[in-house]
Amino acid sequence: MRIGMVTQQADPSHPLLGFTVAWIEVLASRLEALHLVTLSAPRCDLPSNVFSDHMGKGSGKLRMVLRYWAILRRILPRIDALFCHMVPRYAWLAAPLARLHGVPIVLWYVHRHVGAELRAALTVARAVATADLSSFPLRSSKVRVLGHGIDATRFAPDSSMLPDSPPLIVQVARLTPIKHQETLIRASAKLNMPHQIALIGDVPEGHDAAYAERLRQLTVALGIAERIHFTGALPQAEVIAWYRRATLAVNLSPRGLFDKAALEAMLCGLPTVVSNSAFDSLLADHAERLRINAPDDVDGLAQRLEALLRTDSVERQALGAALRKRTHAAHSLDGLADRLMKLFREVSR
Repeated sequence: MRIGMVTQQADPSHPLLGFTVAWIEVLASRLEALHLVTLSAPRCDLPSNVFSDHMGKGSGKLRMVLRYWAILRRILPRIDALFCHMVPRYAWLAAPLARLHGVPIVLWYVHRHVGAELRAALTVARAVATADLSSFPLRSSKVRVLGHGIDATRFAPDSSMLPDSPPLIVQVARLTPIKHQETLIRASAKLNMPHQIALIGDVPEGHDAAYAERLRQLTVALGIAERIHFTGALPQAEVIAWYRRATLAVNLSPRGLFDKAALEAMLCGLPTVVSNSAFDSLLADHAERLRINAPDDVDGLAQRLEALLRTDSVERQALGAALRKRTHAAHSLDGLADRLMKLFREVSR
């Protein structure tokens, strides 16, 4: 089978999009050929059956669109389906040429934002793949829930690494209000046990840095600045190293953001406190210990973190191992690749 894949970057060092390289590799291992289209040239070696081209990021929007169409004219006669990753524009821009060549479009989308471009992409796509029913904001018979695709061989515990002392609690998220780092900072001030916090992430490009500055000022006002580490954006390998040093993880994304950062922490064997009920199937009978009622529930978060920190380390490890097992079954990259291949075959019949 031959697939075209349109995604933003193929750069393993990118703090947000580095994971796409693993997606490309695992899909290529199941395909005769993968025709890859990115915004700018890949910054890594790719499998021999991956044929890449790019839109010339930085050359101007019109030139990029024209180059995208030129690439599509060349590759559409050679592929069985076009897989558009996360950006609805890739799908609706491709639709006229894809229809001309009889090539179905599959959109991958995991976000709560609804706009005209997403509606247009839903109209032209043969199917829409998403991680969880809550992670695609429109209801449609085209939606296929496939789980996330996380490299479980990389996101894994490392028994040779001892947890930090005092215990480290990590939150991996961009520094934006919707990620609710303020809740964790305020909960930290209420904890009665020694601990430290790592906030891993930075202000997204194009966003105001005022929220990040308010967070820093809050740590000073609460008298806990010495225990809060702002690491900035980190490449995937460094994020994994922080997970392996940690005792607990926190993810405070609201309903509609089925955040893979929580899944990555679980795959690393960390008990992970969340605020989104979409994770309940993974928490199973530990939901009362690991979920709070809302992303701004400071008291609830403080209570759960303190209880977990007071839990025997052997029991915490067993809890983390159970989370890893369930997360691996539902959201491993190999599992997602198999489900995507099944979907590609379905739409291209």
